[in-house]
Order: sequence, then C-alpha cells, then structure tokens
Amino acid sequence: MKKVVWCLWLVAAMPSMAFSFGRRDGAYYCTVKFAGGIAYNDALKRWEGSTFKPGRNFVMKLSFRETTKYSSPSTLFEYRDEYDVTITEEGDTITSSCLGLDGKPPFINRFAILRCNTADGIEEYKINFDNNRFIRIYTAGYTDGAENNNDNPAIVGGLCTKISQ
Repeated sequence: MKKVVWCLWLVAAMPSMAFSFGRRDGAYYCTVKFAGGIAYNDALKRWEGSTFKPGRNFVMKLSFRETTKYSSPSTLFEYRDEYDVTITEEGDTITSSCLGLDGKPPFINRFAILRCNTADGIEEYKINFDNNRFIRIYTAGYTDGAENNNDNPAIVGGLCTKISQ
C-alpha cells in the first residue's frame, strides 16, 4: 500500500513529467502542398473560390518555456507545455513571432496541436505534431473593400518535418 501511495504522490508532485506528451523543442521545415482561397474575377466583377499555386515553405522554431496548469469550463485542470515560437519564410531573413490566440505564449494541447497567430494577427497557424500536418490561414484582403487580386485571403496546408533539436 505504501508503494501505491508513494507512486501517486510522485505523479502529483511532477506534473510536467506525468502529463506531458513529450517536448517539441526544435526547428521544423514545413512544406506547402496545396493552397486555395478567394480571388476577384475581373470579367464577372465578383469574388470566387480559387485554387492558388502553393506558396513558400517556412521554418517554425519552438523553444520550451514552461509547463503550466490550466483550467477551463470543460476540464477541471490540465497541464500544457508553453513555447516561444518563431516563423521564418523560406528565402527571408525576417523572423516573425507567433503568439497564442489569447496573446499569451502558444501551447501544445493534449491532442498535440499548436495554434498561434503572427504578431500582426494576419496569419493563423495550426500544427498537429502527431501527424505533422499544418494549415496556415491568411486573413487579410477581401474585407478591405478592394475589388482586385492584390491581397487575397488564402489557406495553405502541408507537412512539417523536424530538422533540428
């Protein structure tokens, strides 16, 4: 009985080890496989769904910050790993920070999914680390009222591969 109590105490005392699903620190090379969105049709003078040429690939870097205890209406509590996340488009030297949707550091949830927005809030990223799939949503354009293809909202998707620790 003492061994059972000791094991339960150990699990409760080390939540990051007990509840963590593995650290995801490192750099990931994300390859765009498809793209689509909306485009303005000059001949018909209206916006339409469109398939785009896949955009540029990118590197996403994750640096572990801390494991935090979180509670929500649907769960009593859970532990989640927070990260500093940066994104660099292939061929660029400019790196963008990616923040959690609430402006706090992004985290990987119990389903192995990380969601974040670039600092300007124009792009949203969602990455599943179990199957290595991602989507990136570009939200600018269209709603600004312009009737041209200078700034098209789009969604791209593809796969991420870990390239370094």
